[in-house]
Amino acid sequence: MATYNPVYWEVQTSSRFLESVPVERSPWYETSEDRACRHAQQDFFASVMPIVRDFVENELTKRQREILTLYFFEGKTQEEIAADLSLTQSTVSRHLFGTVRNGKKVGGAIPKLRKVVDRTDDPEIANALTILHTKYARARQAA
Repeated sequence: MATYNPVYWEVQTSSRFLESVPVERSPWYETSEDRACRHAQQDFFASVMPIVRDFVENELTKRQREILTLYFFEGKTQEEIAADLSLTQSTVSRHLFGTVRNGKKVGGAIPKLRKVVDRTDDPEIANALTILHTKYARARQAA
């Protein structure tokens, strides 16, 4: 009988059962539309990344920059960042996403960057968004 291992969240099963599951039902299955949209997103992010990095450098506090860089660009977890910077995980979360005070969301690097992007009229961002939407439409038509 299979045993449950909470450390890995896995359930043992036979390879015969796994081979009987259709590929389309697997969690890793990707349609051609999914693939085209994923590639379109990657192209979009690659094209706007220099602009976003400039916003990060010029609009955020030193601590917000440091935490945002570790979290998004280096892929560290909030717990790892907290341990590295001698902070609590909740403090790291507040630096990234803000907090609610008196019913209003305040602070946070992500909300600050959203406001900066919303008020900018950078033609490169607008062009990248247009290309992204065009590629999404083509992917849906091809499917």
